[in-house]
Amino acid sequence: ISPRSFTQISSSPTTTMIALLLFAAQASASRQYMISITNAAFQQPFSGFFVAVHNSAAPPLYVLGEAASEELAILAEDGDPMPLVQAYNASKGVRETFAFTEGAPYFAGDTANIIVDVNSRYPYVSLATMAINTNDCFLGLNAVRVFKTYTEVIDLPGLDSGTEANNELCTHIPGPACNPGGNLRANKTAEGVVHVHRGFIGINEGNEDLTEEELGANGQPLSSAGYTWLNPIARVVIKKMK
Repeated sequence: ISPRSFTQISSSPTTTMIALLLFAAQASASRQYMISITNAAFQQPFSGFFVAVHNSAAPPLYVLGEAASEELAILAEDGDPMPLVQAYNASKGVRETFAFTEGAPYFAGDTANIIVDVNSRYPYVSLATMAINTNDCFLGLNAVRVFKTYTEVIDLPGLDSGTEANNELCTHIPGPACNPGGNLRANKTAEGVVHVHRGFIGINEGNEDLTEEELGANGQPLSSAGYTWLNPIARVVIKKMK
């Protein structure tokens, strides 16, 4: 091939730069994903969700074996996602964060469908919800890479925030098992670290000394048969939208 013909078919510096810019733009373009969380536990409805899209500069939602943040404790004990939303709004590395409450609470078989936009700069999603017929059980995604995923299925265990003792009393449980539930705290005897939840044990069954406020909506102590679960507590499907 002659030098002249090579010059004719070679890219000019301008053309090369445009191609590189287009490639970079495509790589950083946002992609929309549907995250579907299905409740797999009988009698353990879920609260509204905390959701964040972020990168590695953002703080982790939790670390197993370490103390939960105050904001996570509020979600795990009260089902309130807003303190986490506010905390992540003030954090580095966060593209967006919001509470998703459409259709809450989510009972067994219910699915929450949450749409997120991710890109190469902000490829991760964290989310969390409370199992509201417990003292402080939560579940969630902890910095899961969603960008460039097509379809992924994740089974989630119930986690204990370690911020409240599992006394299984309706004075401390906000869910419909108690109707109305309570938000008293049992922090002094809490485990202290995030760990896999042991389930609903039924520690008050047969106790005739409980007050009316400590009993369930049926006038009886909350039972293991009624409210425990075997992990996984939920299934998450992450799917790229067309």
